[in-house]
Amino acid sequence: MSDDARTDLLRGYACRRLGAPAQAPSTLLLHGFTGTSADWDLWPGDAPAALAPDLPGHGGSPDPAGDFAAEIRRLLDALPASVERVAGYSLGGRIALCLLAAAPERFGAATIVSAHPGLFNPAQRDGRRALDQRWIGLLRDQGIRAFVDAWESQALFATQTGLPAAILAAQRRRRLAQRPAGLAASLACFGLARMPDTWGALARWPGQLTWLAGAGDDKFVAIAKRVGRERPATDLRLVPDAGHNLLLEAPEAVVDAVLGR
Repeated sequence: MSDDARTDLLRGYACRRLGAPAQAPSTLLLHGFTGTSADWDLWPGDAPAALAPDLPGHGGSPDPAGDFAAEIRRLLDALPASVERVAGYSLGGRIALCLLAAAPERFGAATIVSAHPGLFNPAQRDGRRALDQRWIGLLRDQGIRAFVDAWESQALFATQTGLPAAILAAQRRRRLAQRPAGLAASLACFGLARMPDTWGALARWPGQLTWLAGAGDDKFVAIAKRVGRERPATDLRLVPDAGHNLLLEAPEAVVDAVLGR
């Protein structure tokens, strides 16, 4: 598919169309930080049609042009009317939560994978902002390879060591193909410190919510359980024998959740 054709699917974004080819797309699939739309190639060919964009600063999409709120509005404005559900992993999950908060009537269902609804403590925001600035500095000063080496060494991804080497190598190739300036711009715009607190909006959202976390991902299991307490109607799923990146570690569980199975 040409770059022009990819972009035309969702104006302003490089975007892949997945699933049933004859249907209008009903689902928006959002990847995580350092990922691309290719992370959603797990989507079955006979599943309902979906759009998987490269998020701003990633893959073939341009860098973010505004702040967090402006980028959420830009994505909402670009979506075709047929899209009625959203699924997102990590950064994509946080963007999905902000879509729900900005336009709660727009989506009837959402699947959130290993994501944070936002910080509400100023000290936590300051700490996260400082951490994000270190990652941004590494990207700008030392380039993509040094950044990827450091990023992949985080304890957050330790559960991936048992995955087949070919899967890990493909993930690393996609990361190394990113533009360091694009990732830096994405982090400056979409970092957790910049994200609005969506906890209250999430509790009030009337749609069908499914929330996934890997059972081996302690931090995000705690977040998932808190979501379940504050929004009891949530379909909370803790995936055994998996960690943070469920798209990589438990793709069948993700597909089942998005499809409501």
